[in-house]
Amino acid sequence: MIVDIVFGFLGAGKTTFITRVLKEWGSKEKTVVLVNEFGEVGIDGELLAAQGGNVVEMPSGCICCTLQADFRSQLLDICRTIGPERVVIEPTGVATIAQVRSIIEAQLFEDTIREINDIMIADATGFMGLYKANRHFVESQVENADVVLLNKCDKVDKTKAMVIRSAISAINPDITVLTAEFGAVDWADYRLALSAAPRSDRIRIEDEHDRVHDAVDNSMATADNQLHDHFHEEEDALGYESYGSVFRDPSFDRSALEAFFEELNESNSGIGEIVRAKGIFRLGDRGILMELASGELSFQPMGQVKESKVSIIGKALNREKIAAELERCAAGED
Repeated sequence: MIVDIVFGFLGAGKTTFITRVLKEWGSKEKTVVLVNEFGEVGIDGELLAAQGGNVVEMPSGCICCTLQADFRSQLLDICRTIGPERVVIEPTGVATIAQVRSIIEAQLFEDTIREINDIMIADATGFMGLYKANRHFVESQVENADVVLLNKCDKVDKTKAMVIRSAISAINPDITVLTAEFGAVDWADYRLALSAAPRSDRIRIEDEHDRVHDAVDNSMATADNQLHDHFHEEEDALGYESYGSVFRDPSFDRSALEAFFEELNESNSGIGEIVRAKGIFRLGDRGILMELASGELSFQPMGQVKESKVSIIGKALNREKIAAELERCAAGED
């Protein structure tokens, strides 16, 4: 079985890329997508399932920390009951990839998993700002990647894209950086990049194998030990919180929703510092996907949806104001 860990910061385009992976390999290989979102309401799992993917959603929490045991059990269950040829794992946008990988490399999977690929999705429009604000977190992600997909290159000029590629290569000179728009990649180049990825530091080396096994066992056995603190310090430093809500009955007003998402994008809105917002909303007999990522709004029509749901991630969230604004959007008020 092949395991692809598709990671990247919030709004980088992980779900869009995985959708393309399903289109490329889904009909050729038995593929399962394991999604772990940041926040109490999941959106990505539903979007991927709508594309025909075999999707398993993890509950709210982080698979590199509080959900380690659940993640390990879920992966074992997938191996035993489905027996896929490929598992695509989408961790939360603030997960610590070193810990996710160490769990996958544990001894109980060594006869099942023959290859692990770490694919980082980076947002060309926001990478440098994220790097300046969270240097240690970004460097950790890049250092643990086999391939970096620099997404949204259509949103920046060629000079800026080259500067970002140089910055990524300076952090990890051994990886290949591929450019992309809307998560689209040349699959021949992608396969070549993965095959060329250096794997000398992988778990296949016996001494490293034993060390990582011990680290995983210790971190699972003791919730507050030194290893746990070290692996999770990057996420804690980011300081993000989430707001999520599900609406089973009301229909929403599109113009009111657009105004609300535009308000989320304003720094002086009084709602908080929003880094990511995504929602599926029922508009009468049809649906719409609304997203805010890297300061840009996007709207995508959908078919019928049974219920509306929204997930908002940021800092210092004004939950009362968010709830009130959503209630007005559901009522169609200005």
